[in-house]
Amino acid sequence: MPDVRSARFSAGWALLLIALLYTTAPALSSFARYNLISTLHNRTIEEIHQLDWAKKWENTKLLNFADKNGNGRIELTSDKKTSEIDIDRDIIVLSTPEVAKLAPWVIALVAVGGLAAALSTASGLLLVISSAVAHDIYYRMINPGASESQRVMVGRIMVGFAIAIAGYFGINPPGFVAEVVSFAFGLAAASFFPIIILGVFDKRTNREGAIAGMVVGLCFTIFYIVGVKFYGMQPWFFGVSAEGIGTLGMLINFVVTWSVSRLTVPPPFAVQEMVEVLRIAGDEPPAIAELDEDHLD
Repeated sequence: MPDVRSARFSAGWALLLIALLYTTAPALSSFARYNLISTLHNRTIEEIHQLDWAKKWENTKLLNFADKNGNGRIELTSDKKTSEIDIDRDIIVLSTPEVAKLAPWVIALVAVGGLAAALSTASGLLLVISSAVAHDIYYRMINPGASESQRVMVGRIMVGFAIAIAGYFGINPPGFVAEVVSFAFGLAAASFFPIIILGVFDKRTNREGAIAGMVVGLCFTIFYIVGVKFYGMQPWFFGVSAEGIGTLGMLINFVVTWSVSRLTVPPPFAVQEMVEVLRIAGDEPPAIAELDEDHLD
């Protein structure tokens, strides 16, 4: 970006487009639900098998039909015990264009878009993990005298480790796609989001506050998600589900970061001035060249 104003303008448009993208998810779910009910509910098995898309997905074992009450018609109900249609929730996005009888190229675009989004997100996160561990943890805390080749090697090891963990959860997912995405967003909200906001709009926020807030918010959210989803713990916070608990973790992070930052030593004056300049709209970038590496850390 040529200047600060342009960067902010670009970021604002990006946030607007991202917000529009994610607000379409509930609309898509409503359309998919309507399409499936109107297409499959109260039909005979012969009528259903005349639908090419239904036969294809039934062959994958992700869509199953069983006339449990023996009335000759397949009925979809909200109760799994009585519902005669068993749909794997992970196929909803890919099957919706077929159910709506859209052109094959639209179906291909949906599949390609999902694959591209997954690969781009995965590659970006792998780079973040490797650089964070190799530079911020290994180089800054464990071995300050590490050479560049050693840091690169640590980064590569962390990439392999992250791929192994991701592969395991890909084979044994903790939930269907929407649940896993909700968990990821909740953990991000409870850890990184408050630090980013306070780091820009509160010049008094320091390293101790940021670390304390991230640790408390992340640990609380992980404890709640794991307890509710894997150990049968009842949602004890006003019935909030594990998918939505990240909001509470985010608020806890805000409070802890703000409180600890006020109870500990403030950041260096140069860092506070840099944060102050970042909030001023203008065409000139903040003058931070005179800050040394320790201050920026």
